[in-house]
Amino acid sequence: MVLDDLKSFPRTFKVLVVSALIENMAFGLIIPYLALYITIDIGLEEWKAGVALAGYTVAGVPSMIIGGMLADKAGRRPVLLASLGLMSITIFMYFFANSFLTLLLLVFADSFVGSMYMPAANAMIADIVKPVDRPRAYSALRVAWNVGIIFGPVLGWLIVSAHSIRVLFVFGGLILACAFVLNFVFIRETRPDKMESAAITFRAVMSVRRDRPFLILCSLSAVFWFFFAQWISVLPVYAFETLGIGEADFGLLFALSAILVVTLQMWVTSQMIKFRRSAVLASGQLVASLGFAIIFLATDLLTLSGCIAVMTMGEILYMSIVSAVIADMSPEKKRGIYMGFSGMIQQMGSGLGFLVGMYLLGVLTDPSVIWLLFGAVGAASCLGYIFFARSAGPSIDRPEDDAKKDSRAPA
Repeated sequence: MVLDDLKSFPRTFKVLVVSALIENMAFGLIIPYLALYITIDIGLEEWKAGVALAGYTVAGVPSMIIGGMLADKAGRRPVLLASLGLMSITIFMYFFANSFLTLLLLVFADSFVGSMYMPAANAMIADIVKPVDRPRAYSALRVAWNVGIIFGPVLGWLIVSAHSIRVLFVFGGLILACAFVLNFVFIRETRPDKMESAAITFRAVMSVRRDRPFLILCSLSAVFWFFFAQWISVLPVYAFETLGIGEADFGLLFALSAILVVTLQMWVTSQMIKFRRSAVLASGQLVASLGFAIIFLATDLLTLSGCIAVMTMGEILYMSIVSAVIADMSPEKKRGIYMGFSGMIQQMGSGLGFLVGMYLLGVLTDPSVIWLLFGAVGAASCLGYIFFARSAGPSIDRPEDDAKKDSRAPA
């Protein structure tokens, strides 16, 4: 189904899809083991690990904005290439981290160069894909990401079993270098020629705040990433220390999640575009929150796998539509800025989630309570989508209705 969908899209989008698969093989190689690497190999306490992971937000927030503005000013392609090339170096350098200070410096550098990528990539997709096709396009991109996530953890499991977690960063750097070469050879600029370059100023970025529906959606998605960040930070450590799940085995849970996305994402998207955007987003967040909450009951790898399956179903629902809605709400002349602003708010949510989650893991006498707390936060915030629907109006919440009216209108 994914291959059939790709046939109708421009070549640039197909290259982005292949590139996403390669890049996420590198991230899938590393992400399941990053928190374990920090706490076990480097030997940092949980709160220091939380500070280090939150450092991704400190550097990533301004980088998201800078990347978005540069994508509008200089073009999408230069930002993509700069980000990928520098990421291949910073990922490799994790191999040499041996203290809190060196780790923190690498986190800042890696986050800064890596966070520039998504605003430019999302703006590029919005440039070349019609609004009606954007849900399918972003979903196809997610499928490619998760194909990489399937292979990455499995390869990571083999490497960790044979060598050590530290060696993963060598392979990760090499894989990202391959993605850079692919983009350098095949990607062409998509920034509209007619588009006037926006001034790169703080005022230009902050003007986005006046778009109330967009700001509401960004804030709600930040809450989603606030609790979803525990999947990367707290859960690997919790699974290892509390449930007794081995370091290498945790990567298989990432592969399970990715398999579900690859199998179901396109079909779910094809069904969800029939419903109100706000209802889909609220439903996805509610199901994901439930998945996190029931980790409280998990006792071993099998029961934790069931929790991950529920959580992933919520993610599939949520991600089937959120990127398309953000793209639809982004004006052409400020597309990069809007993408950067939304990414910045989401990354702030993730960073705060990293910090709060790892702190709670270190201070709570019963760490399993974490999952009830974060599940409750995610579920309660679903009410915010009612306000989003009222603020955005039917043209954003139900764009298919407008499309049907246009198709029935006399020529």
